[in-house]
Amino acid sequence: MSSLSLKPAHEYSTSFLADLMTRSFEAYFVPINITDTVLLTMLRRDGIDLTASRVLMKDGEPVGLAMIARRGWTNRLAAMGITVNARGSGVGTWAMAQLVAEARERGDKEMLLEVIEQNTAGVKLYEKSGFKKMRRLVGYKLNNPQVDTAEEIEEIDIRELARTVTYHGMQDLPWQLSGTTIMQHTPPSRAFRLNDAYCLISNPDVMDVAIQSVLVKARSRGAGLSGVLLRTLFAKFPGKVWHVSAIYPEEMGFIFEHVGMQRESLSQWQMSRAL
Repeated sequence: MSSLSLKPAHEYSTSFLADLMTRSFEAYFVPINITDTVLLTMLRRDGIDLTASRVLMKDGEPVGLAMIARRGWTNRLAAMGITVNARGSGVGTWAMAQLVAEARERGDKEMLLEVIEQNTAGVKLYEKSGFKKMRRLVGYKLNNPQVDTAEEIEEIDIRELARTVTYHGMQDLPWQLSGTTIMQHTPPSRAFRLNDAYCLISNPDVMDVAIQSVLVKARSRGAGLSGVLLRTLFAKFPGKVWHVSAIYPEEMGFIFEHVGMQRESLSQWQMSRAL
């Protein structure tokens, strides 16, 4: 009979964790290649606590990783993957029960996660672990939009955008879109403002650019300002492929559809479990 256990992630080097995370998502819906730098950025932005995160062990060998982010009484399963050789053996179900128990022991009140909707096995695992679907998260893409505009756009400090999102944004924004997460972004990401519309994008000096935050203050919503802002960005940085990760609530999709972006085939469920 297999022996299962968890070990604190902080006992391992960054290089080891990055390699294990890459292997844990091999042959997944979206295979990833995690480097030391990518992992360190993820830890900083998402508030991942390596003392609460766990390396999944089977018969003394590392077979997976569970990254736990923490803010106040809420924690988020920021990533959980299992190596190919250990999938389908019950490791995930066992690990989730342990992670929930540990969160309760810490005094956490809620646990959040996102899972790719098309990953039916993953969705079933989390539902079996007591998680409920909150809403669908969607993504978009647009290749080399042709835009000509005379609008002027102002670059602002990312900290200013983060404060604005915290004050004016939806109160239950997904973890990655919250003002707390945005505050941890640094150049080469850049923030822009056009009147009451705000946006954060990844490095615009490379071909693929991610739209990491969009906000219009409540007093100006419904006037199409987000579309004006995005089209102005498209014109300012021409010849790019624009991406929106599947972390935006479905009800925000109109922002991107109005500027011609195409919805991606993969979506996510944002899920929650009371502790």
